[in-house]
Amino acid sequence: MQRDDRENNRERSKYDKKALPIRRVAKVVKGGRRLRFSTVVVVGDRKGSVGVALGRGADVKSSIDQGERLAIKSMKKIDLIGDTIPHEIEHKYGAAKVLLRPARPGTGIIAGSSVRTVLDLAGIDNVYGKILGSNEPNANAYCTFEALQMLRNGRVLKKMSRMRDRITLKEEMDKEKQAKEEKKRKEKKKAKMSKSRGKSSKKSSPKKDKVTKKS
Repeated sequence: MQRDDRENNRERSKYDKKALPIRRVAKVVKGGRRLRFSTVVVVGDRKGSVGVALGRGADVKSSIDQGERLAIKSMKKIDLIGDTIPHEIEHKYGAAKVLLRPARPGTGIIAGSSVRTVLDLAGIDNVYGKILGSNEPNANAYCTFEALQMLRNGRVLKKMSRMRDRITLKEEMDKEKQAKEEKKRKEKKKAKMSKSRGKSSKKSSPKKDKVTKKS
């Protein structure tokens, strides 16, 4: 049991998560009202994989934990081109309807509500997102998740050389980020080592006895 818990915790630590607005559900039973909580959790590695799932529980923490576990199980690899999506797509999920369009480098994520959350955790840096249907955040999250799964980059990469350049640009940016992160880690390690050496030298140095002069 302990090993399984450790493995689950390691797997969860790999991904970033974000919970959408939590809802309180009241159910009337024979003894009175029973309160439960539900929330949609979005999980992603910011490298093209994302998952969305609904979690329910007797308290807020248990509902988020359940949603996180189910979202990790439902994770899908998205066909991206560098830092954007390969083509425009419009998708409908119930009353929700979402339009996604690729954007130029430096545009950022222009989208609102839960659409932005799903796109961000999927690792898409430049994209336009528009809500055309209901403003319900949970439905829009599922709609965006399904729309991303329908993307295909094969034909786009064959025909458009600019899109192929986006992949190399993304790889170069990722390498620069990794180099900066490694440099920061090394600097932090050096700072910690210097602090620990300073403390050890203070402890090892003997205290000088004060000499009192007699008058």
